Amino acid sequence: MTETRRVVMLDPDWFGDVEVERARFRRLLGEDVVVDAVDCPDEEIPEAIGPADVLLSHDTGVSADSMDATGCSVIARYATGVDGIDVDAATSRGIRVTRVPTYCNDEVATHAVSLALAFVRGLPVYDDAVADGRWEWSDAAPLQAVSDTTFGLLAFGNKGRATGEKATALGFDVCAYDPGVADAEIESAGVRAVGFETLLAEADVLSIHTPLTPETANLIDAAAIDRLDDDAVLVNTARGHVVDEDALLDALEADRLRGAGLDVLRSEPPEAENPLLGRDDVVVTPHAAWYSTRTADALRHRGTDIAVAAYEGEAVDGLVNPDALRR
Repeated sequence: MTETRRVVMLDPDWFGDVEVERARFRRLLGEDVVVDAVDCPDEEIPEAIGPADVLLSHDTGVSADSMDATGCSVIARYATGVDGIDVDAATSRGIRVTRVPTYCNDEVATHAVSLALAFVRGLPVYDDAVADGRWEWSDAAPLQAVSDTTFGLLAFGNKGRATGEKATALGFDVCAYDPGVADAEIESAGVRAVGFETLLAEADVLSIHTPLTPETANLIDAAAIDRLDDDAVLVNTARGHVVDEDALLDALEADRLRGAGLDVLRSEPPEAENPLLGRDDVVVTPHAAWYSTRTADALRHRGTDIAVAAYEGEAVDGLVNPDALRR
């Protein structure tokens, strides 16, 4: 008799069902696969989930205790980042951790540039002024020409590179800082490679694309924000914990920034009393930079394919910890 394999989606509210996953897992692994949906945070997994071969997660963390309690062999993140998943613990247990790379590069880049342009062109100010009965081009003045504006990229991975391409096409002067990418590689993409301090000093728009790691947590703190120009725009489509939100709020209230476009926050969804919400100089979107109808489908289909390949022991693109295959 064939042993039943069990897959558990940890945060099924993202898409409302697991029908796509159920059909795809059964097509790829056989009809004996059971796909369940259990909405619970990491700390409840040991009691709520039970045994599982594969855990699927959009943003729910998975700790070592949860790995041990479920006995899983694969943890599949339906996203590009794996923060919240204890990858070291997984590797030491021979558990494969996967993600879905590159599926939303174009959407994130478009979203980042859109948030930047909203402030570069004064759209929030104009919108509020017109709603108040004013019709004055000067309400958002002075507005610098895009060709005179420096678009700074914090990190030059897939999404940073895609954002740089769009910003360059629009006429921005684009520079980037990424200690993990050779300057020559950045320059070969038509982007100026700069140091961190130069990035902060020159960027009229600072667009964040770095993953969340111990080194990048709170990287954009009060000291970093103080180095930005008083008319600079901060855009974050990466991870909320890269930015010190208290320091950002202090800078906005002191008129030391033109504005901030935030697709991610430190707490998601935010508390209603989060002081960054409802401000004229802040545009907040609900961690939606990744989304289009194309990417929603691609995320589910490709995420499942990668999870199945990892379950079968393949060194698939999207496998975060290949060392786990050797355990």
